[in-house]
Amino acid sequence: MLKIIFGVWMCLVLLFTLSVQGYAQEDKIVNLAIETIKTQVRLPQGTEIKFLEKKESPIPDFYSVRLILSMPDKEMPVVIYVDKVAEKIILGNLIINGENVTAKEAGSPVLKKVSVGSLEIEKSPSIGPAGAKVTIVEFANFECSFCLDSWMRLKELMEQHPADIRYVFKHFPFQTQGKAFELSEMAAAAQEMSNEAFWTVHDFLFSPEGQAFAGGERKP
Repeated sequence: MLKIIFGVWMCLVLLFTLSVQGYAQEDKIVNLAIETIKTQVRLPQGTEIKFLEKKESPIPDFYSVRLILSMPDKEMPVVIYVDKVAEKIILGNLIINGENVTAKEAGSPVLKKVSVGSLEIEKSPSIGPAGAKVTIVEFANFECSFCLDSWMRLKELMEQHPADIRYVFKHFPFQTQGKAFELSEMAAAAQEMSNEAFWTVHDFLFSPEGQAFAGGERKP
């Protein structure tokens, strides 16, 4: 018999019993999978959840329910395991003989084409004159060393040409959980106060002290 190991997917493994009234059995299975994603996974605003397929899973008496999370920037496929009586759900990676069966079943994310008009840069924190000759929109996160290097170079360039460059910051923490996401949340909360408050937090997080904080390190 194959040895089945359940690993963590998005730092979350759930095995619990739920009940939904008023649905046929087939609908319960899909609905439970969708409701689990809605309630147990932190999703970007505007994410749509679409059902793709339901089939027998390698786990006895469980179905594999494949969903697609349509996010603003990409489509992320996921697989959730629901038992055949629609009472138990397993949210996690299924590893069989060293192979991640869940990831193989789900497939790879697909990036969406994003139009410049949909970026809504006027709602994002920015620095530099609105009528600048050049507007730079950067997607960054505060745990990314490349983002830090990029900011230091852009900061120097803007100091040399203060009237010509406008810089717009877009949050891009890669995952919807974890330290990078929490740091973006903190900076976004400051942005709600004012543009100046955001840049105070931004400059701290992209300082040596802020990077030590972002990396979970302690100064001696």
